[in-house]
Amino acid sequence: MTETGLELYHGLPSTCSKKVRLVLYEKRLPFKSHLMDLRKFEQHAPDYLKLNPNGVVPTLVHNGWVIVESSVIMEYLDDAFPDVPLRPSDAWGRARVRIWLKFSDDFAYQAVYAPTWMILNREAMKNFSADERDKFLSRIPSAERRQRWVDVSTHGFSEEVLRTSVEKMRACLERCETALEQEPWLAGASCSLADFAMAPFIDRIHNLRPEFFSGAKYPYLDDWYDRLRSRPAFKKAIDFQDDPRAPEMINI
Repeated sequence: MTETGLELYHGLPSTCSKKVRLVLYEKRLPFKSHLMDLRKFEQHAPDYLKLNPNGVVPTLVHNGWVIVESSVIMEYLDDAFPDVPLRPSDAWGRARVRIWLKFSDDFAYQAVYAPTWMILNREAMKNFSADERDKFLSRIPSAERRQRWVDVSTHGFSEEVLRTSVEKMRACLERCETALEQEPWLAGASCSLADFAMAPFIDRIHNLRPEFFSGAKYPYLDDWYDRLRSRPAFKKAIDFQDDPRAPEMINI
């Protein structure tokens, strides 16, 4: 156990895990890492489901308390460890941050999940027999996520779903560009949880569709992305190509 009492159950390629790792590293908080192989369905193992019945990552444990949902974890860390504040002190500023957290959960995730699953998870399913696949699928607690696994392991996602993903990716970029035209960071003058909530999704879009960033179409977003990538927290949380634990295509 670390001096902070923090333990993180997470996956390297998971955008939601990246959100939380960014906060932990930015606040320089030591934590015990429980790295899970999501392509081997470790997030659906019985012991893990006792911690997080949703069968997803990340999960934070702090002195025995279990906190789930990435944006809730981010705010919890900022409340529990305020020495490096990552939200404004005023109510309006905090509301602005919370709007971006909700956007990352409700919209940005929907923009990237289908093409990501097509690349990572569909390939993973090829390594299992039909019986093994059915066994793993039966352990998924969410009917919606179970259906996603069925879809991606059989015929894949529909053209309509993938087309909608592309539209939402562009909408994410446009919304960030508009905000960053006004201020240097998404929720104001300082880097905050808002930026760390969106960074993994912009990074994922950059990896999935690099052509979207050609031609200096999003100059303010490009500058923001470069500034984020220069931060030590980003290098530890996301840019870990040299990490021997990182599987292939970890940054997709």
